[in-house]
Amino acid sequence: MADIFESSAAEKNQMEGFCYVYVMYFDEAIGQLPLLIYPDDKLKNNRKFMRPIKYHPMWFFDIEDQNELDHIDLEYKGYTFFAKKFLTKSKRRKRRAGLTEESPEIIVIIVSLPTELEAFEDELIKNLTKEVRDNYEEQLYEIIEAELLRDGLIKTPKIIDTIKKGTEIKKFLLKSVDKIIKDFFSKKIKMKPDVDSIQRQRAISYLTLRRSEISNYRVRKGVENNSGINLFETNNEVISDFNKASHFMINSINFIVDNQEIEILVQNNAERETKNVNVKITHVKDFFEREIMNQFIDVWFPKEELLFISPVIPNRNEFLFFQIEKENKEKLISRKIDIEMIDKIVS
Repeated sequence: MADIFESSAAEKNQMEGFCYVYVMYFDEAIGQLPLLIYPDDKLKNNRKFMRPIKYHPMWFFDIEDQNELDHIDLEYKGYTFFAKKFLTKSKRRKRRAGLTEESPEIIVIIVSLPTELEAFEDELIKNLTKEVRDNYEEQLYEIIEAELLRDGLIKTPKIIDTIKKGTEIKKFLLKSVDKIIKDFFSKKIKMKPDVDSIQRQRAISYLTLRRSEISNYRVRKGVENNSGINLFETNNEVISDFNKASHFMINSINFIVDNQEIEILVQNNAERETKNVNVKITHVKDFFEREIMNQFIDVWFPKEELLFISPVIPNRNEFLFFQIEKENKEKLISRKIDIEMIDKIVS
């Protein structure tokens, strides 16, 4: 499972490998089946990927049993799968004796996130469940019916129309899930962490690092729109404090092996002097941040180059962030530094 989540799926879809949403239903003849998987519906045919879903404890709870728990969780290889079960309207003909067309559909929503983001799971599953129940509760059975008929050999005009209608509803549902997910994390990554909650600080640090990793990955691959700032965005809004277009330019970054130091040469390309800025280097380890350099520059003259030197701390899966910001905390430049990717100098 982990190898699927940690694959290079970022090339295909920004959310792959980060957040998955499963809208499942319980078929009276076959058992639990996927109705929709976000962001890649094709994964429903991958037995290895679906393994934790098949054995999720939610299937063994009655709807009444889960009310006190709100949702049921499963941890698997660094990811938490949290699920909510509910009943929805149905008008389709059932395939088991004793059930009528009006017998409700059993729907299960499962969301998987890295365990570092467990602090957000309650709110996210509530948002998704509310969206599905408020806007699709009367139509989910039509998607189910379309999915069942799609696999049949006989396709009459009536069946084709049913499939077409269910497919359109499914597309709208997919867009709704996509918008909720990206809006949710876009807001979370901009919020101020609760100083009393280590879990929330860890989660927000993880989001920041995750977005930067996508950004750097896309730059190395030469993908268009390589700023990566739209990882959690549903439109083309530019987040002002991250990878913002700036008149500051990093001319070189060198790792001085003998001294175990990193040298960052930065130039001010503005036409006029820049006053009162802070230059920071932050060490990120296990999604916790620690400031290791904070230098105040009262005047930075046009075309002037300044050299900043800091000890190198990162080991594997650890990073440095170089930032220049104004006194009001507006970031003028923010760059992730991966020691493995920069030039090494041995004297």
